[in-house]
Amino acid sequence: MFRIFDFFLQQHDYRFVVIAALICLVSAYACVNLLRHANRVQGRMQWTWIGVAALAVGLGIWATHFVGMLAFRPGFSLSYDWAITGASLLIAIVLGGLGIAMAARGRSGTDHFLGGAVVGIAISAMHYTGIAALIMGGAIGWNTSLIAISILAGMLLGGLAFVAAMRRRLLLAALVLTLAICGMHFTAMQAADFSACYPLSADSPFTNELLSLAVAGIALLVLGAAIGSIMLDKADHRRTQREKARQLADAKRFKDVSTLLELATTHMLQGLCLFSADGRLQYYNERAAALVGDLLPKGDKRNLQFQHLALALYGGEATMSSEERAEQHLRIDALIDSIHKGEALDYLRTMHDGRIIRFMHNPTVDGGWVTTIDDVTSEQRSQAAVAHLAFHDSLTNILNRAAFNEQLDQVLKTAEETDLNFAVLAIDLDRFKEINDTHGHVVGDEVLKALAKRLSATIRDGEIIARLGGDEFAALKTFTNVDSLRDFVARVEAALFSTVEAGGVSIAGAASIGVAIYPDDGNERSRLLNNADLAMYRAKSEFDRHVCYYEADMDEHARARRAMAKDLWTALAENQFHLVYQVQKSVETDAITGYEVLLRWNRPGFGPVGPADFIPVAEECGAISAIGTWVLRKACMDAASWPEKHRIAVNISGVQVSQIELIDTVRDTLMLTGLAPSRLELEVTETAIIADKARALHVLRQIKAMGVAIAIDDFGTGYSSLDTLRSFPFDKIKIDRSFMNEVDLNDQSKAIVRAILALGRSLSIPVLAEGVETSAQLDVLRAEGCSEAQGYLLGRPGAMDWQDTAEPLRRRPS
Repeated sequence: MFRIFDFFLQQHDYRFVVIAALICLVSAYACVNLLRHANRVQGRMQWTWIGVAALAVGLGIWATHFVGMLAFRPGFSLSYDWAITGASLLIAIVLGGLGIAMAARGRSGTDHFLGGAVVGIAISAMHYTGIAALIMGGAIGWNTSLIAISILAGMLLGGLAFVAAMRRRLLLAALVLTLAICGMHFTAMQAADFSACYPLSADSPFTNELLSLAVAGIALLVLGAAIGSIMLDKADHRRTQREKARQLADAKRFKDVSTLLELATTHMLQGLCLFSADGRLQYYNERAAALVGDLLPKGDKRNLQFQHLALALYGGEATMSSEERAEQHLRIDALIDSIHKGEALDYLRTMHDGRIIRFMHNPTVDGGWVTTIDDVTSEQRSQAAVAHLAFHDSLTNILNRAAFNEQLDQVLKTAEETDLNFAVLAIDLDRFKEINDTHGHVVGDEVLKALAKRLSATIRDGEIIARLGGDEFAALKTFTNVDSLRDFVARVEAALFSTVEAGGVSIAGAASIGVAIYPDDGNERSRLLNNADLAMYRAKSEFDRHVCYYEADMDEHARARRAMAKDLWTALAENQFHLVYQVQKSVETDAITGYEVLLRWNRPGFGPVGPADFIPVAEECGAISAIGTWVLRKACMDAASWPEKHRIAVNISGVQVSQIELIDTVRDTLMLTGLAPSRLELEVTETAIIADKARALHVLRQIKAMGVAIAIDDFGTGYSSLDTLRSFPFDKIKIDRSFMNEVDLNDQSKAIVRAILALGRSLSIPVLAEGVETSAQLDVLRAEGCSEAQGYLLGRPGAMDWQDTAEPLRRRPS
């Protein structure tokens, strides 16, 4: 020890020693002060303060060392390697920052001490790296004992300094950390013997003059950090004073709020209980006593344990067997353990009087919990009613589409995992629209409810019935043998085909049923439902069958129609359609009166396809409107170019007649092509009009007002309603070709034709007969006074070619 003091007195400049001590003290104070700030915050701000503290202590250690080296007088001038000198500064900052981070994020005194010890290691590492930066000849002799003492002293004093700092003894901590830095430095300098060393070239890259400038700059940085930490202390002091004032104000507010809270809990609708960490009831309001008070033991309820209340809710220990009691105790202990783990629990209990009580346990910071108790009987019943409505049809009270799909998915999942078989039934009521139109929707609703009730009465285990919407129903049947499936289908059929009494009238039930079986007819929901629908539509189309099982050719037929629908749209886009014309002549004079426009399609890969085949598909897929518009415009454009001003007759589909847009289409076509309205005749069937009679007649009246003629086509095959002829002044009646086949041989056919012709004369409406193929048929029409005729006898459909004489040269058959 005396050697260290002698070394200090004989070989150091006291002025620099004092400066080194001041720099060390300032940096130490800044370090411990910033360390305390870093310990008080979290997250990104904590790492910011750790970084600032690391800079303060690292720069302070480095500056203290090199000011001490300026004070050292070895007998020759010292110079330094700048790279190693810089590395020593980086070591001081990094290792110092590591120690500060350990202390700032630590929670115990041991953590704080270890952090300070790491800073002590940073002091030693920086010192010996700084000594290694000296540029001189010879070799330094080292005293290993003093080296060990210097390192241990730095670690011990650094650890004690950080412990004092975390206990808010900042000045003591700064002095101890200063002693750690200075004591380590001078002890380590005593451990070094420079007697065998000598100076090298004077042209050193880093001399004492440059070192002085660097130390001065770093000293200013350390001083700035110290001033900043002092300002932080003052700001903390002001914040502490404000916090104390706020705490006093909060205490007053808390007292006021406590009074209001007690008043509120007394009158709140929910029950409120406060339990301590050991499960003892500390507080409850009057509502809690009203909700569960009759289940509580007699006496002071504030000494009640949670276990006793829970057992009372489960029925009471007196009514339990020993096994039940043990089971309930285990359940209650598990519940308490969950609360102690911080889990919020929410559950319902049905009381002995039928009330549904909701209990919610929310943990508190002291290990206890708050329990709220609420009577949710009305709410639960309302939710049950809403859930029922969500999965049941509001009219018939049987399952709806959503519930059926969900149950079908569950059965599919079970069937995939087992060998379960099941069938899906698609059910559509027959003539239900007629019931609504004839008897009204109220009677229709009564029929639906009655049929749903009968279907529900037939249901057994493994069977489901649902209403999908309108007059559509669906059923599901799980089965182990086909006989049970057939029995179910027979029961459904019997329920649907029984007479229903509704609105004072008796209505005979009828329906079409399609059946698809898993897995042969599909292994997923949409496939099964689609195939059941296909089978149902097959049953609906066959007059002698009400139940139809799915067959593969049904799907082929549906696919063929879908393919045709796609090709129809392609035909429109690629202009694959073409028109032919069939002549219409006067029966009396054989003069040409007009031409009927006929649509033809040569489908790629299939050849010619007749309108009877593709028009229904076009109506299904929505292409009929676009096709009808094309036919109308093309026909009018062709007719406008003819030298002879003959009339053309264009067929209009039922879909077009029901569309208001047809009025504008006809008007725009006439304006675009320049065809006179008197040369255009639109042919509509009575079936197309009946679908929506009011709308259809409105559309036809608007078109007739333009000067366009309207003919009723296929008369005698549909409704043949005199009311339709009375409601609209048609310009022509066309007799269907089916009556002409045997008109010259069959008296009944002749009588029907005679009656239609007489009707036309009485209404002053000309009549045209279609399908005239023999001279005998034409003679009958001439004898009965028919106005016009068309058919193969008079001319086959074909394209129009004209000579300059404006007479048709020929019509190429098509």
